[in-house]
Amino acid sequence: MKKETLVLGSVAAVCATLLVAALIVRSGGRAGGASQAGVTPETAEGAAPASGTGEASGGASPQAGEPPAAAATPGSPATAPSPAATATPVETPSFVSEQNRREVTLFFQEMDSESLGPEKRKIFLTSSVADQAKQIVVELITGPLEKGLLPTVPPQTRLRGLYLDRSGTAFVDLSSEVTDFHPGGTDEEIATIFSLVDSLVYNLPGIKRVHILVNGEERESLKSHLDLRRDYSKDMSIVDMDRKTAP
Repeated sequence: MKKETLVLGSVAAVCATLLVAALIVRSGGRAGGASQAGVTPETAEGAAPASGTGEASGGASPQAGEPPAAAATPGSPATAPSPAATATPVETPSFVSEQNRREVTLFFQEMDSESLGPEKRKIFLTSSVADQAKQIVVELITGPLEKGLLPTVPPQTRLRGLYLDRSGTAFVDLSSEVTDFHPGGTDEEIATIFSLVDSLVYNLPGIKRVHILVNGEERESLKSHLDLRRDYSKDMSIVDMDRKTAP
């Protein structure tokens, strides 16, 4: 009987010990579970993180659907104008304008008469009278542009040079083609000589007379008729200044 009592007492003591141990383990887990090392407590749903976010550091989060703002470069405005927007248009200068040219009157042979007819032409307005005279002679060699007028100098002719002396005499040196290709005849020679003389003296007050040379030398005549050993002055009596341009 005593033996059975001892056994039952031992079993009861063991059960009591196990019950106490179970209670201690359970209560200790509840009390220290939230503070155990390596364990992060859960947060409520929708709560903001405690640290490490843009809001915690003062930055604004972009709204849904909006692109993030571009970072501004230090030392430069965010909206600097492009060079094309601020550039000032530059006009291209015109080196050949009407201010650099002057109008002259050339005299050519009229088709239906023995008179010389005027034709307007433009040359470069240079400071040298001799240079303007050269341009006039070249235009005469080029020939007329208007209808009803005929050339007075063979187009094969070249201007070799033009010189002015102090008395106002212009020495016009033409190539030999002026005689080689000339048709001849008194009227034709008159037209050639006074086409040159009148065109130069009429347009250039600094020129009073004209002396024609061929290949740098004097000749007895242009084509057997008019003397080339003399100076010629302007003769406007053979010029039809009232001529109207042909349609």
